[in-house]
Amino acid sequence: MTMLVIVLIIYLGSPSCAAESFGQGSKQRCAYTRGTWCTKYAIQAPVVWRPAPRGNLECLGGCNNVGRCNYDTGKCDCPAGWTGPGCKTPSKRPCSNRQRDPFERRTEPYSHIGPDKRDLDLGELNQHFLYGRCGGVCDDDTAICYCDGPMGRIPAPPDAPPGTPPVRVGRPLITLHHAPKTTWNGSKAFGEVPYDNVYGPNGYCNVTNPIWTPGCGMDGWGGRTCDAPVEAFCPGACSGHGRCYLGWCTCDEGYYGHDCARRRAGLPLLPSTIPQIRWLREVVGSEPPAAMEPPPQPERKRPLIYVYDLEPLYQSKILQYRVSPTWCVHRLHNWPANTTMWTDMWVYAVDTLLHESLLISEHRTFDPEEADFFYVPHYASCLPFPIGVWADAPWFPEPGGPRVKQMVNMVRDTLEWIDTTYPYWRRRGGRDHIWLFTHDEGACWAPTAINASIWLTHWGRTELNHTSNTAFLADKYDNDFAGPLQPEGFVRYIQDHPCFNPAKDLVIPAFKAPSHYQASPLQGHAPRNRDLLFFFRGDVGKNRLPNYSRGVRQLIYKMAKEGNWAQKYRFYIGDGQDVPGDYSEMLSRAIFCLVAPGDGWSARMEDAVLHGCIPVIIADGVEAVFESILDIDAFALRLPQDVVPRLLDVLQAVPEKTIRSKQARLGRLWQRYRWASLPKLAQELREAQGRNLARFDAEGQGRAAVEGQGGVARGQRRLQTIYSGSRAGLAGDEGDAGVVEGPEGPRHLLLPRPYRADPAQDDAFATIIQWLFNRIPHTR
Repeated sequence: MTMLVIVLIIYLGSPSCAAESFGQGSKQRCAYTRGTWCTKYAIQAPVVWRPAPRGNLECLGGCNNVGRCNYDTGKCDCPAGWTGPGCKTPSKRPCSNRQRDPFERRTEPYSHIGPDKRDLDLGELNQHFLYGRCGGVCDDDTAICYCDGPMGRIPAPPDAPPGTPPVRVGRPLITLHHAPKTTWNGSKAFGEVPYDNVYGPNGYCNVTNPIWTPGCGMDGWGGRTCDAPVEAFCPGACSGHGRCYLGWCTCDEGYYGHDCARRRAGLPLLPSTIPQIRWLREVVGSEPPAAMEPPPQPERKRPLIYVYDLEPLYQSKILQYRVSPTWCVHRLHNWPANTTMWTDMWVYAVDTLLHESLLISEHRTFDPEEADFFYVPHYASCLPFPIGVWADAPWFPEPGGPRVKQMVNMVRDTLEWIDTTYPYWRRRGGRDHIWLFTHDEGACWAPTAINASIWLTHWGRTELNHTSNTAFLADKYDNDFAGPLQPEGFVRYIQDHPCFNPAKDLVIPAFKAPSHYQASPLQGHAPRNRDLLFFFRGDVGKNRLPNYSRGVRQLIYKMAKEGNWAQKYRFYIGDGQDVPGDYSEMLSRAIFCLVAPGDGWSARMEDAVLHGCIPVIIADGVEAVFESILDIDAFALRLPQDVVPRLLDVLQAVPEKTIRSKQARLGRLWQRYRWASLPKLAQELREAQGRNLARFDAEGQGRAAVEGQGGVARGQRRLQTIYSGSRAGLAGDEGDAGVVEGPEGPRHLLLPRPYRADPAQDDAFATIIQWLFNRIPHTR
């Protein structure tokens, strides 16, 4: 037996049995799951849905007219600019031209603005290159810059009460890239834009219709000149009981919580405004069902999850500091009609997506005593950028060292806040707490103090003894740094645990917007011939350190380039210059798609599965998305890294029957890799699915008419057989391959039937919830 055949026997895998049935059609829903988590969730006995408890603890001094009282704890949540008991202590984040050196032992952030909020010396060069240096008037609560002049910002008077809004917000002039490069008299300034574009007679900051605009970079504003109001992003849309500004909900009187979902005890519940606001109703549906009285139904399924209203510094203040509307979030509203845009360009978007999905879920509970789990919605992945390069605050506890140091210490602070504010961490040693880690190397840098908790992550690296393998040196989590406020360094706090433990953690999908897989046949789009043997488009390490992607992408690219594999074998790998074309269409034409690391995790597993392309996983010691709970071998091809030099031979030797089988199985579980947990997401997918299926069914009618004799039914049956990949219909996995001959050899039609179930059924969020139910006994 040759080595190649041995490799194929070991790594092609074999089919597994679907989970036990729990009703008609359930075998299909639990196909290729490992264990019984899927069926146990479905057959569980529901629990009584009790009305939410309501707090009645008064807060100090009305939170100084700036904060928000949490009537459960009697403590104030303070927005950007304020901190401390009763939100009485200013906490400024001024625009600056530098960041402090940790060894200066400086406690206050550097400021480069005067009492009038203007830069102290426009002619002083920006040697430290801070994005947030201001060429206009600075909001020193957030370090966000606005225009000076007729269209500029007018702050509230100095003697105005706390919380007084500015007299005029002004047009944003966000970064140093928008600041003028000269002063009014022609002297050199720190910015990059001609002076007249900004402050000339027809400049952006001076007239209604300027000759130049910087583009709108502010959440909550839109239009050409960025001064037309637009709906801002707040998780859960403030439940229709508050107003959203830069990620912060100002709640209506008597409502509380980060999403204003709670109502103080003794006060009547008021109608939510969400049903009356089309664009909010489309996105989140209604106010959270957990807040309704009486509950929307008598019973509900477990798990029940309590979502912490964290100290705002760890969640909502991060959104206030983030500056650009597309950063740190999964969605935003666009001008002029407040249409929803999905921002999967922000690769850590699951931070806010999972948070918002839980806020509006029927699995949310406001009663921590009945909670099965406690979710900790920290936004640490947003901290390195854009927060960390914008101004001289916030620091955890000081600057210096790799960027990951900030995330480590922020999560440690988050744990300390939870443990001193609530009794639930110690009750079970944190085993029933859930933490999300979306950054490049997942939870490799997670504090050891939370090791007992459940970690949701995108990076399934399993070694206990691991070192950072990022080629982006600013993120090396094992590059220790000892400063005066942390002389012991930070690495000691993250040791002795794997990045991922399949016994308690879960590798979950990254967010892909519906437009990302618009050409997928699994979404019902007309199938394309699978005329590409192999496809990967992305960073192949041309300008990277050798350890990027563990060298996998680089080696495959080198072999393919030198061997002219694209022309000889239709084996495509490279960046956009090497492999042009529509990304979704190319994935829909490929038989095999590469899944290899980048600087850590890479969302190529999701790309492959969502397009029905067989994932080729090359990542030794790393579990792929959902690998611990789904039978990955049923639809993917996992190869060890030492096989890479023979990759072409391995792929060419995969039997046609195996290809057909894996393609068919992809169609049975691909929906678990897409997010449809928000009403707007589900609706967009339903609409796309409906359009595609209408074309699909029309094609069946057309084929039936052409065939004649057998009539419409025969034509539809034949078309369904080609799409389903099974002569036996729903029960089978293999069968009619749908293979047609072309001028360059065989083409493989994608075999799985178009998905006809509701898109929100068994999506990524539902899969996580189902798995969590199975984890309840392990937390006790």
